[in-house]
Amino acid sequence: MKNRFIKNLFSLKSLISLILIALCILLLLFEGCKPVRDYQKKEGLIFGTIYHITYDAEQPLDSVIEAALRSVDESLSLFNDHSTLVRLNNGDTVDFDELYTEVFFVGHIVNYDTEGCFDMTVAPLVNLYGFGTEGRMQDTCGVAAKVDSIIQFVGMDKCTLRTENGKMWLEGGVKLDAAAIAKGYGCDVVAKALANNGCKNYCVEIGGEVVVKGLSPRGDKWRIGVNKPEEDTTCMNAEIEKVMELTDCAMATSGNYRNFYEVDKTKVGHTVDPRTGKLAKTDMLSATIIADRCIVADAWATACMVAGVRQATEWMMNHQELSAFFIYEENGEMKTITITKGKKE
Repeated sequence: MKNRFIKNLFSLKSLISLILIALCILLLLFEGCKPVRDYQKKEGLIFGTIYHITYDAEQPLDSVIEAALRSVDESLSLFNDHSTLVRLNNGDTVDFDELYTEVFFVGHIVNYDTEGCFDMTVAPLVNLYGFGTEGRMQDTCGVAAKVDSIIQFVGMDKCTLRTENGKMWLEGGVKLDAAAIAKGYGCDVVAKALANNGCKNYCVEIGGEVVVKGLSPRGDKWRIGVNKPEEDTTCMNAEIEKVMELTDCAMATSGNYRNFYEVDKTKVGHTVDPRTGKLAKTDMLSATIIADRCIVADAWATACMVAGVRQATEWMMNHQELSAFFIYEENGEMKTITITKGKKE
């Protein structure tokens, strides 16, 4: 009697197991039959660089993306004579601009946290070194004297953004350049526009700065490559140093290996040290920062390039909300360091 009960019990367990397995198979089949939303793609030119956007949507959202990019250009472009940034630099009073205001105050915060290594008031220095609106330097004669006269107008502590009755104006006689933060912020603005239109999975990339959300078309995390920092102004050499697997975050990389030129047999890189007015010369070859927002990652990446690997590593150890991947030079060799949540890997 006891053996029969045990036999029946095992038979019952086997039956339940078979039923559960069958249900799992049916569930998998059902899931597999669900219509998968298509991933749309869009690419183009903005801010003097190329953008690539991949997102899940039943229909293309080209007009949404273009409107978001246009709003950033109209607010922050140094090459758009009608942008908020240019008009404020010219001393005009303009209508309140939410995008410009957000960038201005984030810039102030990162400027403080990086002890002045990130500073948007470098516009006259950027022009001097040939990366602004006035074209490249033809020679290096008298550069040091020009720096001495310009540096007195550089410093986020020298400018104040005033707002009143829906209007805004800039005080302090300084000129801002948002190039080191605009691409990252552009990624944030486009990402927000996609999310507002129902997209749960997307990758927004503008000139190497990236915002990712959800899953890639493969169904896993987005795979974003960090280029090996080899000098190449043509951007034809794109050897990957490291592949990041990311979701629900932003990533920005800064380096001089693409944006530079030579004059009088001297390499002129686009990274300027706001503290001295001189071109930044550090051991940092490439600085990649991962943060919640690309505007933050972009600004910090620029600051780390200016500061060098030792100072940048110290910052990352103290700012556990940020992660970093640094490529630097030591004794003629290229080395790397990864920092996540205040710990070196």
